[in-house]
Amino acid sequence: MECWAVDAGGSGTTVMIDGGERWRCGSVNPASVGPAAAEEQLASLFSELAERLGPRPAFGWLATATVDAGAPEPELSRLAGAATAAGLAGTLVISRDIVPLLAARPLRGRGVAVVCGTGSGFLAGDGAAAPVSVGGCEYLGSDEGSAFDIGLTGLRAAVRGADGRGRPTLLAEALTGRHGVSGGTVAELSRALAARSFPKAAVAALAPEVCRCWLDGDPVAAEVIGRAIGELVAGARAARDRAGLAGGTWSAVLSGGVPRGCAEFGAELARRISAELGAAAFPAVVDDPTRTVLSAARTYRGRFPDFLAGRWAWPRRLGGGR
Repeated sequence: MECWAVDAGGSGTTVMIDGGERWRCGSVNPASVGPAAAEEQLASLFSELAERLGPRPAFGWLATATVDAGAPEPELSRLAGAATAAGLAGTLVISRDIVPLLAARPLRGRGVAVVCGTGSGFLAGDGAAAPVSVGGCEYLGSDEGSAFDIGLTGLRAAVRGADGRGRPTLLAEALTGRHGVSGGTVAELSRALAARSFPKAAVAALAPEVCRCWLDGDPVAAEVIGRAIGELVAGARAARDRAGLAGGTWSAVLSGGVPRGCAEFGAELARRISAELGAAAFPAVVDDPTRTVLSAARTYRGRFPDFLAGRWAWPRRLGGGR
């Protein structure tokens, strides 16, 4: 049976079909773009996917941060209903976006998956019991170390530096230039971002400039990045311990736009997880999360693993039923 995968991130969505065909579209996360825009983009995505696949049944996996593992049902019904309405046939697995990182190779269920994209989160398992989650509660409750967190902390540091409450920093000029307001002030940028109904993605988009200032030697940016990496190490440690991996052999994988977009950030985070937490292998940075989702679909299309079913990933038969 043919497989397809959707990696629905906070800033954008990528779709991939067996054979390598892939495309990218806007976010389907209501927290990033609002309910109406998310619903419209989701319907368009599924319609295009159905047109490319045709009427034949397929096995798909949609990985998204919009599913609440504690109360998944409303979102599962919404997503499966939209897929069915678009004409997709076969089976759709719906999970949080981090689950395929733990399920697919190289971890195959045992280890710690760390996501540092628009948001952040951690998932760890021993390959037998149900995985445990740390963070992943959207940007008000968690997301420490994420692109949003880096962007927000960098923005505040720039404002403090500009108005005399903090040290001078390159961040103000870098962030205003990033948003096309060169010559404007970082205060004006802050107010413009705050006026947006859904500022999450726009604030996260500041993170690459904070990383660039860090690499250029700016000490204030270095503090922002150091704090972010420390938060990610703390999250990985908590996930490791809650999964009962401490003292045993385990590995980790890193994913998300921050370590993929800044190799130095990913290398430093991997180094600290290896050195401070005792990962058996140097953590790998997943450079293509959509391919990882597709790999998970191919691996488990025959039999879904007990350690995921019903708690972290939910197979749905499209057209109705479970």
